[in-house]
Amino acid sequence: MFRLLLLPLFFVSFYGVCKVSSEQIKKLDALFAPTVAADTVPGINIAIADSNGIVWAQAYGLADSENNVAMTPAHKMRVGSIAKLITVAAMMRLVEQGKLSLDTPITKYVADWPTTHKPITLRQLAAHTAGIRSYHDDAEFILNQYFATTQASLGLFKDDALLFEPGTAHLYSTFAFTLIAAAMEGADKKRSFKQIIQQQVFAPLSMQDTVFDDQAEIIPKRQRPYVVREGKLFNAPQSDHSYKYAGGGFIATPSDISRFAVAHGQAGYLTQTSLDDMFTQARLKNGNTLPFGIGWMVDFDNYKNRSYYQGNLKVQDLMASFDNAVMHSGGSNGGTTMLILCREHQRSVTVVKNVDGEYSADVFLLALQALSMFHNDASAASQSNSQ
Repeated sequence: MFRLLLLPLFFVSFYGVCKVSSEQIKKLDALFAPTVAADTVPGINIAIADSNGIVWAQAYGLADSENNVAMTPAHKMRVGSIAKLITVAAMMRLVEQGKLSLDTPITKYVADWPTTHKPITLRQLAAHTAGIRSYHDDAEFILNQYFATTQASLGLFKDDALLFEPGTAHLYSTFAFTLIAAAMEGADKKRSFKQIIQQQVFAPLSMQDTVFDDQAEIIPKRQRPYVVREGKLFNAPQSDHSYKYAGGGFIATPSDISRFAVAHGQAGYLTQTSLDDMFTQARLKNGNTLPFGIGWMVDFDNYKNRSYYQGNLKVQDLMASFDNAVMHSGGSNGGTTMLILCREHQRSVTVVKNVDGEYSADVFLLALQALSMFHNDASAASQSNSQ
């Protein structure tokens, strides 16, 4: 196949990639290049960042299979639920500014949220403990309907009964973040959710390659999305993400996302109080802890007990080698993403493939292995310098 003959593209000057050793590049190429050998993986895109910027950014395969367009680090990809982390960053900035409170009932900010529901807080929404439902079915996941406002999007679920009393159970919900977006607009009435994100996240962090995934917009370097059904690759069905911008409606380069993650450990963006809140595991009313903080998955608790990793000692050892890691996955119509941030070493990795329903390239394991390579190299260098 022609796409297997494509050389990997390595952007240096455009992304300000820091120098990495040829040995590291060989290891990373050996890890990622084989992923696009599968007929079900059109392309894959990776970026690793530390406190100095992008360390390594690489792309393999195709961004557009029909037109044989090579994937590059500059391609903007559907990052799915990584959107939740972007939303949380903006939310916490508004908390710091005194415009929002994490523990105030949501009705203070969203006037048309039904008062017949039990009181819900932003903290519960961001930890998925509010009782807001998830998608009814696959059709709702790939809904192709334009919603002009956040308030209009609320109409999809606001009148549905809560699935449990807020704070008593855990259910992952993208719609919970649509309600968060409505609260942000309610607290900051002069700006729309899009404007808040632009001014609180994109601008201060120079995220010039992250945008809202607006279906009708002409967006340079937007990837083509694909799905796998019964082992065969297809174009992803058309979908409109305006109803879930806050929870799954951005496209971005992996480099932007990795730099965004590292910014959480750098002075001046979020306060330590905010970071402590975000990266502390949430508790239910019965005292049980959850694998989520505010938005972020905390440690590897969400992965250690998954059936396909439980018996894999190598993967368990890799997870155990990181003392202070946070992460999030992203599943979208035509994209699969994994972001891991090692807070101890201020290093992050983002891996995105432009396909969903595909399991030969495990983005979690790939991200974990790539981060471990730098972790081990840094540890070896530190030991060598101390001798």
